[in-house]
Amino acid sequence: MVDESLAANDNERLCLRLLASMEDGTFRTAVKDLCTADFTFENSGLPTIHGLEHLARFNSEGGFARLIPIIRETRKFTADVLHIASSGNVVFTERYDHFWDKDGRDLMTPKICGIMEIRDGRVAAMREYYDTACYSQEPTAPNRDFAQG
Repeated sequence: MVDESLAANDNERLCLRLLASMEDGTFRTAVKDLCTADFTFENSGLPTIHGLEHLARFNSEGGFARLIPIIRETRKFTADVLHIASSGNVVFTERYDHFWDKDGRDLMTPKICGIMEIRDGRVAAMREYYDTACYSQEPTAPNRDFAQG
């Protein structure tokens, strides 16, 4: 789970709030407050999102689950932030993301190096670097702590 107390400054806190919104299911609305209108979102091997309008349209058309079949059954998302560091308006995170199905199986666990750029107190760019082999990984055994049923 994202621990916002890891932040050493406002830029890091902003980035952790954005990641926390992915966990609590508010990402689609939180981006309006946390990101710039021209927010750019890049993920390894996937189309780049250019702006909040594009993001909203992309999500309404099925989002990343449309392109990554293994995560279509995701019912809960969590992120383990291992490290966070920043220099000026650039924030770096190292983390493991988890995509849980209703039975508590971790469908996909990318190990991510994430970079966020901050402009005027908002996230202007988010780039996620990871090995796309995770798109075809075997789900884990069920974990009751993450089961949704």
